[in-house]
Amino acid sequence: MKPETIEKSVLTTGIKDVETLKKWGHYLGEDDNPSPKKLTSSQIRRVFGAVKKIQADFENSKDEIVLLNPKLAYAVGRDYDKQFRKNKTKIKELYEVLNPLISEIKEDQIKFKNFVNVFEAIVAYHKEKCGD
Repeated sequence: MKPETIEKSVLTTGIKDVETLKKWGHYLGEDDNPSPKKLTSSQIRRVFGAVKKIQADFENSKDEIVLLNPKLAYAVGRDYDKQFRKNKTKIKELYEVLNPLISEIKEDQIKFKNFVNVFEAIVAYHKEKCGD
């Protein structure tokens, strides 16, 4: 079962409780029968890598934050199985949970820092669950 939405307020207040983030990481790291399958490590790391690249040089890269949603949307499209008319993995669920947060950041450094912490926690719990 899909976990509850991550509230946008986490971008201004920071992480106060990791339970929802843990649920998301574990949810994305487990296979649902018959589908969708777990999010692969390479899928989540590709998006997380783009986030970390912005973080490394925020002042010169902050205008790329707005491009994170299209990058995720592209990943969702690549994952779509036309024959079965659904996504093969949970990349769409990752997009659905991160999209509202990314849209809220704009170019605010504090919100972006808090977003990175949220995403980092999801990646860590995903790794814990699936181990690959």
